[in-house]
Amino acid sequence: MQSVALDVTYPKAPTGMSEAEWHARVDLAACYRLTHYYGWTSVVYNHITLRIPDTETFLINPFGLTYDEITASNLVRIDLDGNKLDNNDAPINLAGYLIHSAIHRARPDDLHCVMHTHEPISQAMSAINAKAIPLVQEGCQLFERVGYHDFEGIVLNADEQGRLKAALGQDNHTLLLKNHGLLTAGPTAIWAFVRHQVFIRNSDVQLRAMASGAEISYIPDDVMRHTREQFEGGSAQGGAKVRHPEWPAFWRMLDRIDPRWKS
Repeated sequence: MQSVALDVTYPKAPTGMSEAEWHARVDLAACYRLTHYYGWTSVVYNHITLRIPDTETFLINPFGLTYDEITASNLVRIDLDGNKLDNNDAPINLAGYLIHSAIHRARPDDLHCVMHTHEPISQAMSAINAKAIPLVQEGCQLFERVGYHDFEGIVLNADEQGRLKAALGQDNHTLLLKNHGLLTAGPTAIWAFVRHQVFIRNSDVQLRAMASGAEISYIPDDVMRHTREQFEGGSAQGGAKVRHPEWPAFWRMLDRIDPRWKS
């Protein structure tokens, strides 16, 4: 029986590029391709960024490419002031820079990947006056970890960055941008992606439960807190070879679809 890789193996870094940057590029390209696979895209809009380890620079999508066109090598490297630092002549989305640089500045020690989409289930949650309530096991990861930011129009004004930071605070990893969309963040690409997936799944369940008119079964706070700690501490993945066993599984799937994502 053919063995299956249960961890990830990065291709060799291009000449002249650090291994840290290349690994970040491959990880971020995977996030873009997965976002396309799950149908969370808005044509060429929205953005996912990833800090290059131990630097004040991060990677962002070249504005104008669909997510299934993004590869490790065509991502754009910029600094926190929005200056491009490589020879890539592709434009970057101003709203993307303003939103993401705000988070990267605010939480440099723990939130290195920031993911923002206009996916319709989370947008539906953003359009109603209701908090995100964990209603299923996976959703408990969101308990006391979601902030809310009121809609002010397209984010083209740097003044809004301070309000985004305040809404995120020091403990949240997820922001519901009211009448706008979803933002999740994490220490790595897979953390940000999984949190996005969890918020969407829990929102889908919450909206369906609310629409059913049936009495909702709420999870007690102490149980939600305990379950969140199981996820955050790693015991929920007991027995797995790596911290997030879905990450290498995602890579295998992306390789089957189009292995050029790692180029």
